[in-house]
Amino acid sequence: MPNHVENIITLKGDEKEIREMLEVIKNDDFGLGTLDFNKIIPMPESLNIESGSRTDRGLKAYRGFIEVYIFGRSATDALKALEDIPVESEEIFLHQRTDIPRDEWELGKTAWNNIKNYGAPTWYEWSINNWGTKWNAFNQNFEEPNVLWFDTAWEGVPLLIQTLSEIFPDVEFQYAYADEDLGSNVGKGTIRNGETDMTFPDNGSNEAFEIVFFVKPGLEEYLELTDEGYRWKA
Repeated sequence: MPNHVENIITLKGDEKEIREMLEVIKNDDFGLGTLDFNKIIPMPESLNIESGSRTDRGLKAYRGFIEVYIFGRSATDALKALEDIPVESEEIFLHQRTDIPRDEWELGKTAWNNIKNYGAPTWYEWSINNWGTKWNAFNQNFEEPNVLWFDTAWEGVPLLIQTLSEIFPDVEFQYAYADEDLGSNVGKGTIRNGETDMTFPDNGSNEAFEIVFFVKPGLEEYLELTDEGYRWKA
């Protein structure tokens, strides 16, 4: 299981525009006050395939087919040939390679086309590249009228919020996040109109723990500041 990173966004600006934004980004299954990353940067449907060993094997097999298919062609001719690969050519290759399961082949073919079109073979790599985390937001809460709480896997999502701020340039996002590994992987600051002013303190620093206390209110009761930094109270 990944580390859960707790995120908090406080929205500042015109109430009507904030409400409009909340409507646009909401997860349709859970309603207003939730956040669906697909509403900010939509994931292409073809990427929603299995991520794992079967796809990896299929991709390796399909890449082997591509090497055979373009062998002996010039670079220009190869690029042109890859625009429309005949099914018959694939079937000839598979007739010779009976060790390749058809389901893995189809996964690999889709993954290969995903790389060509979107720069990633499956949802997993694409999510990390485009959202900054492998999953959509989860464990969400909303404090009316303008505070969003949600968790992400392994990382915060400042670049995703920066993209959202470009869509709604008049809304100010006061954003902070903190890993469940206390004092590590934290950030806090303001994002507006595509401009980011955030700090990312060193792991274990007093500044990092101050962000932890902001994101996880009440935790400071269990820690004390010593000459060596914050430590659990005896």
